[in-house]
Amino acid sequence: MMIINNVTILSMKDDRLTAGQYVKIENETIRAIQSSPFAETGDVEIVDGTDQYLMPGLINMHTHLGDNPDDLQLYLVNGVTTIRNMWGYGRFKPMNWIMGTRVFDHLTLKRQIENAEVVGPDIITAGALLDGNPPVFPKYMYLHALSDREQTRRIIERQALQGYDFIKIYHALSRQQFDEIMIYAGQYNMRVAGHVPDDVGVMHALDSKMWTMEHLYGFINPYRPDLNPDMETVKVLSHQAAEKKVWQCPTLVANERLANTAMQKTYERERSFQYVSKRQRKGMRFLQKASEQLYEKKGIPGNHVYMDDYKAIVELLRRAGAGILVGTDKAVPYVVAGFSEHREMALLQDAGLSRYEVIRAATADAAKCLGLSDSLGTVEVGKRANLILTTSNPLDDLNAIQMHTGVFKAGVFYSRTECDAMLSKIQSAI
Repeated sequence: MMIINNVTILSMKDDRLTAGQYVKIENETIRAIQSSPFAETGDVEIVDGTDQYLMPGLINMHTHLGDNPDDLQLYLVNGVTTIRNMWGYGRFKPMNWIMGTRVFDHLTLKRQIENAEVVGPDIITAGALLDGNPPVFPKYMYLHALSDREQTRRIIERQALQGYDFIKIYHALSRQQFDEIMIYAGQYNMRVAGHVPDDVGVMHALDSKMWTMEHLYGFINPYRPDLNPDMETVKVLSHQAAEKKVWQCPTLVANERLANTAMQKTYERERSFQYVSKRQRKGMRFLQKASEQLYEKKGIPGNHVYMDDYKAIVELLRRAGAGILVGTDKAVPYVVAGFSEHREMALLQDAGLSRYEVIRAATADAAKCLGLSDSLGTVEVGKRANLILTTSNPLDDLNAIQMHTGVFKAGVFYSRTECDAMLSKIQSAI
């Protein structure tokens, strides 16, 4: 059992603060919240919350679990207690290891974390992504290049039976393939998230009620600028996204950094870079240069050139009342596990969201999107004890979250000292 004494709670049910609260945690769950001390004695861990603030743990809605086990701890020490993995891997493939891509068995890792065998955030994961034929990525990677309707049905059925949480789609799909995926996903109670395929378009994706749309693709098309709608059309689409209840995950930090070689030295001076392995650094540099060369070959500017447009679209979505999520797309160069969550939140604030709206996007709204509002996203009795303790009010300064004094994951408290020790261990091993 654990008790947090005399803390101010930012529950994220709304933007009100409730001071002088006492919180009892037992069996990974918030069991009681009251305004007077608990009488429990004996084997009780006490956390002094005096002059501190308690808020829900963060939920990153667009990550990629790579082959670096340190990422799990980097998420945790940055207050990220739940992640949505957008490309699931189910078995080891030698070529993946040679090319430095993902090698975890993500369903196994998900269960290990659930059973407290591995320290890290809770995982919601897709299976292998579904794409057209030919696919965007090489076929040796863990993906399915779809060729016929029955293949599509079998893949979705298998992923549902294996225990994956949703279907991830990519942008080389035809409209017919997209429609078939939506039909079979519905039959097997699987939600569909991912890129809006070029042949589908935003309006059809919205009408089909995709679960989440990633990177604002369709609203803006960095790979196909000829398809970019004007802002009046974007305004209409934003209202449609709100009406259809299709969530948007902008991943501004990924768009800011992909192929942005002019900022590479700046990114390598960031604090987060000291926790990136030598192998990952080589991979980041290679991918950054390769991405730039790809854009140059096509004669188009990189994603970062559109940052003002991305932010304007986010503001139109916000005004329309569309659901906005916090995600980082960790596979992109210089997007570092955990740390980039806070950069994404800052960029969303720059785009027009209030600090409360940014925090809500990373907590209560993310839980609502996942269908997990009964267990995540707010500080309430009965919720999972995924929490963050801060010394100042996050509603006054988002930096307070990253500078926290401790993180609770499933009722286990990791103090600032313990979090710093994890970071030091990661850094010393590089």
